[in-house]
Amino acid sequence: MRFPRDHPAVGFLAGRKALLFRFALTSVGRSALMMSAILLIREFLSGIVGDRRGLAGAVAQSVGPQAALGVLAALLVCVFVGASLLDYDNQVVQQRIIKIVELGMMERLIRHLLSLSVPFFDRQSHGDIVHAVRQDVSELRMVILAVARLFLEGILALGLFASALWLSPRLTLLALVVLPVTVLPIYLIAKRTLGRSYAVRKSGYVLFDVILQLLRGIRVIKTYRGEQEEARTAIEKGRRYFDELIEMVRVRALAQVVLESLAGLGIVTVVVVGGLDVMRGELTWPSLLALLMAVRALHGPLNNINAAYVEMRSRGAAVDRITRLLAERPDVPDAPDAAPLAAAPSVIDFENVAFAYESRTVLRDLTFRIRAGEMIGIAGPSGVGKTTLLNLFARFYDPTTGVIRFDGRDLRQYRLADVYDKLAIVTQEPFLFASSVGENIRCGRPGATEAEIEAAARAAEIHDDIRELPEGYDTQIGIGGHGLSTGQAQRVNIARALLKNAPILLLDEATSSLDSLAEAKVQRAIDRLVVGRTTLVVAHRLSTLRHADRILVLDRGRCVAFGPHAEVLASSALYRRLCETQQVGAAAPSTPAAGRAGAGSSSAPLAAADAYEEG
Repeated sequence: MRFPRDHPAVGFLAGRKALLFRFALTSVGRSALMMSAILLIREFLSGIVGDRRGLAGAVAQSVGPQAALGVLAALLVCVFVGASLLDYDNQVVQQRIIKIVELGMMERLIRHLLSLSVPFFDRQSHGDIVHAVRQDVSELRMVILAVARLFLEGILALGLFASALWLSPRLTLLALVVLPVTVLPIYLIAKRTLGRSYAVRKSGYVLFDVILQLLRGIRVIKTYRGEQEEARTAIEKGRRYFDELIEMVRVRALAQVVLESLAGLGIVTVVVVGGLDVMRGELTWPSLLALLMAVRALHGPLNNINAAYVEMRSRGAAVDRITRLLAERPDVPDAPDAAPLAAAPSVIDFENVAFAYESRTVLRDLTFRIRAGEMIGIAGPSGVGKTTLLNLFARFYDPTTGVIRFDGRDLRQYRLADVYDKLAIVTQEPFLFASSVGENIRCGRPGATEAEIEAAARAAEIHDDIRELPEGYDTQIGIGGHGLSTGQAQRVNIARALLKNAPILLLDEATSSLDSLAEAKVQRAIDRLVVGRTTLVVAHRLSTLRHADRILVLDRGRCVAFGPHAEVLASSALYRRLCETQQVGAAAPSTPAAGRAGAGSSSAPLAAADAYEEG
């Protein structure tokens, strides 16, 4: 694990030189005061035994021996208090640095994830992404603390080492001669810790996935009495996570054992060799005691440096995952010379379009034309690529081969933002944000007024329902519309699409999950929505497609029929079989446009292409 100079965590601090200088200053100041404290202790002890050399002698000559001890003691107190105050300020600065980096990284990561294309989210574990945004960014806090501790404790160790050298260079080197021996085992331990960190992270996001699965599937779990089995699975994943965590802690503790053992050896060396030096008169007792304190104190920062280094390695998987996520690039990028899409296309052409998802071919050799204002129904058995076709139309994916053209120009040559501006979608499963009902509608057009939001809600036949909510349009609802019925949530989605007023609609099974009463309300709202727009409709209920201008029938990823309902019914055995299964008659309105415009018509469902699913 490493932090290159262009790493975002470093970049967030580029403009915070004053804060970094303050951190460095307090670190150096604390180290200098601790060094002074060791030397003052030697002077104080020298004053006790009557040694008149050095600072103790100079102070004694000025104020007398007894007063000199008081002066030295007061200086010691001031030094320790000063070091504590500097340490306090240093800790505060560390937390400010962490806040800057952690919040900055979270914002950058979220914005970057939102800039990626739909295929990225289809490939990734949702637990992995949640783990990255929350847990890995939090782990980055620990890495920053470890880096700060390395600097802080390194400066302190240098100060204590300098004070020990001042007292006795020979004994200091003897006491620390074994330290280089610790470098290799600590490096190997840290390397092993890094390996364990990947296992801990993987078991952690697997546990996240299981928990998300429990939340999403609670109804199925209850219905099929799967509580015990799901609980067993979750507990087993949790046990693996904690086993990996314990193993990593064990490996980290091993490094501490190595250092503590060698620290004891250094102390014994100073006591034995220093004691002999005192007996020979080569070292004074005050110097020996002060040296012992310096060597013992020195092992504290050294232990902390070791702990910080191992800590950094143990968080290596989190830092690596953040780095790799930030290195991801959209699967569906804007072309360097992408042109604006000023108006909705008059003609849309699919030319020999094929699409393969990984190694599985989903669509093959699709060639057809759509004119502005047409409603195109898309029919076929489950799994033939109907939703995938909408995904390509919205450019959530790009074709594997072939081209989609808007007014003769490759769709990939237009700016993505402009393409999305021309689209409105309604999905089979209504999606709502964890916000107020009004804000969920307003996201169709962020600058909309309250009156415009209410007008869209009335057109979607949801206004009266909203008024009955505890706080009306300000009522907070959960993710996916918790607090609303499925039909109500779907009509809020339609109100959002109405407010956006986009010229192209993609409708994907918008009524398939509703009961008949809710479906009737949603269908009436859809009838208002589709008027005057180019609409692509995916529906299993073929009766809702009878008012489409033309129907595209897919089978095994290929277009096997394309034309008006009556024509396709006559020419396509597959479409005829689907209609017979659902008892859909052959009669159709004389004018499709009139059928769509009628308030009571049963026009098409809407399509959303926000997830990969071919059905």
